[in-house]
Parts: sequence; C-alpha cells; structure tokens
Amino acid sequence: MRQTVVEQRGFLLFRMFLSTIKLVHSRGGRHMLVEFLNDYYQANLKSIHDVAGNQHLIGYSKVFKSPLFVKIFKERDMFYAEQHVNQVYYPEIYLDSVIFENRYVVTLKDREMKDISAQKLGRKRVYAFGRLLGDFHQKLTGKVTVHQSDKRLSEQIQYQVAQLQDTKYQMLVNDVHQTLGIDFEQADMEYAQLPKVVLHGDFSIRNIMHYKGRDILIDFERSHIGTPYQDFIKFFYNEVKEPALRNSFLQGYETMHPFEIPSKKVQRCLLFLCALDICEYNVTHPERKYGKMPNEMLVTIKADDAVLAL
Repeated sequence: MRQTVVEQRGFLLFRMFLSTIKLVHSRGGRHMLVEFLNDYYQANLKSIHDVAGNQHLIGYSKVFKSPLFVKIFKERDMFYAEQHVNQVYYPEIYLDSVIFENRYVVTLKDREMKDISAQKLGRKRVYAFGRLLGDFHQKLTGKVTVHQSDKRLSEQIQYQVAQLQDTKYQMLVNDVHQTLGIDFEQADMEYAQLPKVVLHGDFSIRNIMHYKGRDILIDFERSHIGTPYQDFIKFFYNEVKEPALRNSFLQGYETMHPFEIPSKKVQRCLLFLCALDICEYNVTHPERKYGKMPNEMLVTIKADDAVLAL
C-alpha cells in the first residue's frame, strides 16, 4: 500500500522518537501516550470514550490546523483495516498513522456528524442504505489490504467455537455446532466459490452517519474479506426485519454491486459465524453487551427456521 506524504512523515518522525516512545510505554499507559501525542501534534487531546478497548481522542492540532479524531487500537488487524479503508474511501479526512510497540494510532480530521434514527426506516431509506453499502463494496474491493482468512468456512467456525469453551455460551454453541455438522462439506465448497468483497464488518445504523447532506459510513476497524451477505446479517437480523424492507435494501445494493444469495446451508453457517463473533465480544467486553441477540441467532439455527426471509 502506497503511503501518503503525511503518513510517511508520521512513521519517519516516530522512528526518530523511538526511545521516547519506549519511555512512554514503560511509564505507562494511556495517560503518557496522550501526553506524547499532544506534544507530537501540538494539540490538547482529550478522551471521549473507550469502545471495545480502543481509545478515542479529540482535540485541535496546530500541526494539521484541524480538529482531530484519534483512534488508538490494541489489535494490529483493526488498525490496518481502519487505516487502509480511510486512505482509499475517505482520503480527505485521513491524516496520519503511528505504530509503536503494542499501540496503533490512526488520526483523522474530526467532523460534525448526525446520528441516523432507526425509527424512521422506510423503503426509500433502506434502499439508500443498500446503495451506500454496495458503493462501499465496489470502491474498496481489490484496492485495500484487509484481513482474509485462509481457512475454510467450517474451520473458521471451529476456531470460534473453541474460543467459547468454558464460557456461558459453551453448551448452546456446541449444540448448534453439532447440528450444522451435516452442512459443512457443501457449505465449504459453495462459500469458496462465492464472490468476495471488502466487508465493512459491522454494518449497522449506528455506523451510518449524516454528514454534509449525505449518509456516510464510519468505523472500519472490523473490515475484512468475505461474501457480501455477511455484511447484511446483523443489519437484517436486528434492524431491518420486514422482508419488504430487506428487498428494498437489496434492490438498492444491486444498483451499485452484484449480489448472489447463498444457499440456506451457507446462510445458516454464516449466521452461526456471526453469532459466534458476537458471543466472543460479549465475553471479552461485558460492559457493552449485545444483549440476547447472539442467543436468538443460535436458537434460530437450532430450530431450522428460515434464516433471513426475503
């Protein structure tokens, strides 16, 4: 991936300050890191919230002559996803990236954005959301580097199931895993053949904002490679439940990017993979739970219901 001039500046200067960074890390913690970034950006950064272990800062920078939105990650894949997607999708707001020891920083221009109301969804609105996601898949696929698993679908599921042993989800997860066993061989073959895109990874209304008269997507740290259907699952399951609205969304999506509906076996396996990911999130971040959503997904699979009625 080609680096921007600003990004090159960030990496070069941080190499020069490597000894200082190690001092910051050893003395520790986030407080010292924020102080370092304040000096580096000539800013007065303040923490606004901490989401899934990732710290977010805001403040005005004299270096960039702009308000900043700084995201500090613990996970390298999340950092690279946020960095690479913003470089291509929103180059006008991407400013800088920093890597040091076990902290990863992406710095963006801060913007005044408005939340989208989930209670005003009609066919026209979800049609526009479909176009928004289709445009994202179209623009990013083949142009950014994000995580792509080399495992078969059943192997990805097996890995996630293993992470949930000795948790409150163990019994239900193992039961559903056994139920889906007869689907794995065919699902693996079909999933391998399905077209893949750069997924948003957490497509939902909370990650759609209104900015300068249009809807935009935010928060790309969970972007990875997968089939388009995977970006629909949580959105359809939790926010757009009516088949008529789902079809309007798909109509909008297909104006921007082609879509192939997976077989029921693949849908069930992908729903399971999504549920497993949410279960793991709930276990590792109990302060920000998804509630009963993953349990409802697991029960749906076990009952052999239609996964997402269209």
